[in-house]
Amino acid sequence: MISIKILKTLGKTSNFKNFNKSFSTSKSNINNKMSSSIPTPTKFDDKFGSVSKSYKNFRPTYNDELYSIIDSFCDEKRDLAIDIGAGSGQATVKLAKYFKKVIGFEPSQGQIENAEQADNVEYRLSAAEKIDLPSGSVDLITVAQAAHWFNLPVFYEESKRLLRENGSLIIWSYGLMKITNNNDAQVVHEKHYYETIGNQYWAPERKYIDDEYVDIKPTFENTTRKTISLPKSMSINDMIGYYSSWSGYAAFIKAGNKDILPEIKETLLKAYKTTDSDSKLIDVNFPVYMILSKKE
Repeated sequence: MISIKILKTLGKTSNFKNFNKSFSTSKSNINNKMSSSIPTPTKFDDKFGSVSKSYKNFRPTYNDELYSIIDSFCDEKRDLAIDIGAGSGQATVKLAKYFKKVIGFEPSQGQIENAEQADNVEYRLSAAEKIDLPSGSVDLITVAQAAHWFNLPVFYEESKRLLRENGSLIIWSYGLMKITNNNDAQVVHEKHYYETIGNQYWAPERKYIDDEYVDIKPTFENTTRKTISLPKSMSINDMIGYYSSWSGYAAFIKAGNKDILPEIKETLLKAYKTTDSDSKLIDVNFPVYMILSKKE
């Protein structure tokens, strides 16, 4: 089991200086261990079905800037958009404002059971690589925080089949957020990501996100990239809920480790010098990496 000695030490100290001294070396070591060879998936491994309620409740929703970019990139034909790897539908339902019909395709039954609903949105259980729709029938394909799980060569070919001429494929992912208003809390946050979970419990596909999606390369000539910011204010309970939705944390618990989120919560309360776990005290920023492609 992973040692939680460092978290206990943090909770008892009045400052984080000793912790900070060792952290940069630990972070570097973890980064160096991250696999440079990402396996191509051969079958679906449901990493989020068991945490689907946490995923729905605590994963960040996307801001108006992102949807404005999508709106500007797409042409005027807006009959059908499909959201592949839809999860619990945070992005799927937002697309309903811009398209007559939206279908979310998601391979996890648990995610679909907890998905957001809208009048012109439906969900179908399906892998990303084989979508049951006619060729050339889709105006927009979106993939939010999911492309790194796909068999990408197969998915790219399926996207080409599905999209009509001048249809759009828009892929995005948010990276590791940064806590911007408390350095001590940021150290705890990064420690949890890089060491508690680290290379042992994060799937190799996570490297795509850590590398800012530079190796996600749709095979459309008309492809551009944008990076935007997604600022949020979170409570300490929100933060703990967000951690509970991580696939890496699910793997950590599945391996028989003790749930350390209560201890992280206490450490964050100390970092913010508060007993209030419900107020939006934590300011964070997620970098969002967008890839916008057009079939021509």
